[in-house]
Amino acid sequence: MEHWYVYYKLPEAEVAAAATRVRPMLAELGASGARCRLLRRADAPEGIATLMEVYEDIDDPAAFDERLQQALARHGLHAAARRIERFRDL
Repeated sequence: MEHWYVYYKLPEAEVAAAATRVRPMLAELGASGARCRLLRRADAPEGIATLMEVYEDIDDPAAFDERLQQALARHGLHAAARRIERFRDL
C-alpha cells in the first residue's frame, strides 16, 4: 500500500475557493478505494496557507496517479504548484 501527501501553498484569500474545488475531487477519488482527507497547516505564516491532500491505502499507484491527474483537470486544479510525496508501509 502507498500513502500520498500532496501539499501546496496559496494566498489566504484563496483557501475557501480551493477547498470548494478540492473536496468534490477527494470524494470522487475516495470512491475508488483510497482514504482521502484535506488538511491545512496549523503554523503557516500569516497571509499564506499550506493545504495538504492525504490519500491513504492506494493499492495500485499507477492507476491512482492516472485518476488523480484526470480529476485535477476536471476540477480545475493546477498540477504544477502541487508537491507529491509518496510513502509505503514497512
